[in-house]
Amino acid sequence: MGVAGVEVPSSSERAPDFFIVGAPKCGTTALSEYLRQHPDVFLSTPKEPFFFCEDFTGVRRPRTWDAYRRLFRRAPEGAIAGEASAMYLYSEVAIANIRRRCPGARLIALFRNPVDLAQAFHSEMVYGQNEDELDFVRAWDLQADRRKGVRLPPQAWEPRFLQYRAVASLGSQLERLLSVFPADQVLTLLFDDYVRDTAGAYERVLAFLGVAPDGRREFPAVNENKRIRRRGLARWTQRPPAAISRAVASAKRAVGLERVHLLGPLRRANLERTPREPLPTDFRRRLIGEFDGEIELLARLLRRDLSSWRT
Repeated sequence: MGVAGVEVPSSSERAPDFFIVGAPKCGTTALSEYLRQHPDVFLSTPKEPFFFCEDFTGVRRPRTWDAYRRLFRRAPEGAIAGEASAMYLYSEVAIANIRRRCPGARLIALFRNPVDLAQAFHSEMVYGQNEDELDFVRAWDLQADRRKGVRLPPQAWEPRFLQYRAVASLGSQLERLLSVFPADQVLTLLFDDYVRDTAGAYERVLAFLGVAPDGRREFPAVNENKRIRRRGLARWTQRPPAAISRAVASAKRAVGLERVHLLGPLRRANLERTPREPLPTDFRRRLIGEFDGEIELLARLLRRDLSSWRT
């Protein structure tokens, strides 16, 4: 089985049939994990290769087309293959690059209130050691300086990810997406709907991809908000120095443990899952004003009433 109208290629020339293109912190990780367990769907490892983000050099891997296609060589015969790089929607070049390489691909995009997205994404950047300003209000006010290359975290792997307003400018991003891909190759979902009726949203995705329902009834939470317990330890577990990473990888190969993730248990022990603190009322009102135009544009493109996002 494959995407309707798309011939499934042989494993030696495999390229994705579909992409979950974003936005971050909108349920993309959960959706990709549910799809990964479907017998007729194959998801790449890593989940986010960022291959088409040529403007985000700090995270893009692999870097050649042949190496990228090898991520899908283990896709079972008859299954459709995809990946879920949540920053494709934010990238200025990724969608056009996908269109050039995979013109028949189906794209899935998820959206949420940009104020909530920006705060959640800041929390994710802190957890991943890309952000060293723990307070979101202060991090927001650093954006202008950081665009000039000032006050960037020393370990930031992609400074443009710290531009929280741009990351959450969802109306402009959807407009760019629809200028490149035909609307019938794009499925849009709202995070609010996804949370309210996850089973229904999942069925919509399966129908869009052209695969049969798998009878899934359980949708456990995935990628909830995380907070680091000990930041000193996290500097080693989240972003180990390159020399140590190479040494560990070499040692694992020598004893045949390539698939064993030695840092995983330490990472899990050093995090706690906790709800984010509500934003100060005045600051939230300020951000609603900042995103007012983007919300209006997104509402028009989706043909949805998003007025509740302005309260």
